[in-house]
Amino acid sequence: MTSDIFINHFNETISEEGKKILIDFFVTFSRFECALKSTIEFASVNNQKVSPNWDLFIISIRDIFNSEKTQDLNEATNFILNFSPRVQTLNNNNLEWIEREFSPNTSDINKLNLHIRDVRNNLFHGGKFNGNYQQDVSRNYRLIKSSLIILNEWLELNEDVQTNFLKEII
Repeated sequence: MTSDIFINHFNETISEEGKKILIDFFVTFSRFECALKSTIEFASVNNQKVSPNWDLFIISIRDIFNSEKTQDLNEATNFILNFSPRVQTLNNNNLEWIEREFSPNTSDINKLNLHIRDVRNNLFHGGKFNGNYQQDVSRNYRLIKSSLIILNEWLELNEDVQTNFLKEII
């Protein structure tokens, strides 16, 4: 199978630590979205399809999120804001990476929200599988690690979302 070829190459080039952080991020992000959808106030329904309403969640924690609460959280926040993930675009039939643009009045928490979702999109859609997921080697590693720190803090800020996140897997 073609996917086996890629997965074997993936397993040969990415360290165990890198694999662990990728799995931790995918599981945490996916479970976070499940928790948002399970928390009625953060579930959006469109044509009978439910999706997480990240924007409403961010509004609900905006006034209580303190990026300076701990040194790790402060460093994670500053890293993502200063070395943000890029987004892919198509230019002359070539995929390219560009910086996400924000309006001047966009709050830092809204930027973090979109940047963390960009980290997820870049990983999920395969644009970042280049084998560099080792601590102190890769910017990608720091983006993923920083995203995990922030997501975990956000879980602490809403009891209902946290409860839904921690529900047993059936």
